[in-house]
Amino acid sequence: MINDSLFVHGGKTDQFNSYSYTSAPNTNDLLYLPLTNSFSAASPPWTLVSNSTSSSSLQGPFISWHTLSPFDPSNVLLFGGDPDPNSATVVVNAADSAELLNVASPLHPVWSLKPTSWAGEPVRRMRHSIATSPSGQVFIIGGEKADESGNALSDHIVFNPILPSFTLLPSNGPPDIYGHCSIMLSDGRLLVFGGYSPSQGTLLPFSTIWVLDSSQSNLVWTVINTSKTPLPSPRMAFAAVSLDNGGILIHGGSDARLQTNFADGWILDISQSTMSWSQVEALSQLGARRDHFAARQGDQVLFGFGKRK
Repeated sequence: MINDSLFVHGGKTDQFNSYSYTSAPNTNDLLYLPLTNSFSAASPPWTLVSNSTSSSSLQGPFISWHTLSPFDPSNVLLFGGDPDPNSATVVVNAADSAELLNVASPLHPVWSLKPTSWAGEPVRRMRHSIATSPSGQVFIIGGEKADESGNALSDHIVFNPILPSFTLLPSNGPPDIYGHCSIMLSDGRLLVFGGYSPSQGTLLPFSTIWVLDSSQSNLVWTVINTSKTPLPSPRMAFAAVSLDNGGILIHGGSDARLQTNFADGWILDISQSTMSWSQVEALSQLGARRDHFAARQGDQVLFGFGKRK
């Protein structure tokens, strides 16, 4: 979300339900939703501003399970993703997944496609998580290799758009992990939780949270433990967003095999010395889904897309 606007790019599309979830074709659609005025949740006023059939000569890539990260009022970093299997230009194990998008004019966005290894970018990954600090740095945590190996990455990266550069974070952070979430608090603390670790062969419990204070010149990971009960069941591919009161809301997600989706929602209270989870029954009305998004606008949270079955 940027300047009270929501942008969504790419992903899987399967209009007629004729594909499996992973084999469905990718899209390079760029969608824009203004959030300055109220609208019906049943008919949000999405605008298709760019895709492969538009008149613009430069388009975004056909990818899924990537991220868009605003780092200033006009610019967005696109990073990672599972490339289209028919792409002749993408090498899954190369450092070739960083692109920039300027949305100063929301209905006329401008792509800036970058060469391989631009700014020292790391190898391509998908199902990673991102969060932008108050100073405009983008933190990229973990991710699954995009080579169908099922392996995850334990190298965590910070992107500095001023230089620009990608730099490794300290190695004592989260393990190899994907399907997790990263949330940046207003005070500059980065919280990482949930997801699946292939080396451990398990989903990670929500009682463990990794914390990095991005406001410090010497970045150091710490681990905090929440109250043991109640806890959300371990999961991946869930939606998460920070709230006005400083809490963190999560919804849905899936088990480690992506066979069972969840409908429950929870809030993490970070105001106490020991953080604690509490279930929010009303969120179950959203239904079971995974790989969806949650975005906050004022005291409202917007949920969208995802896999429901």
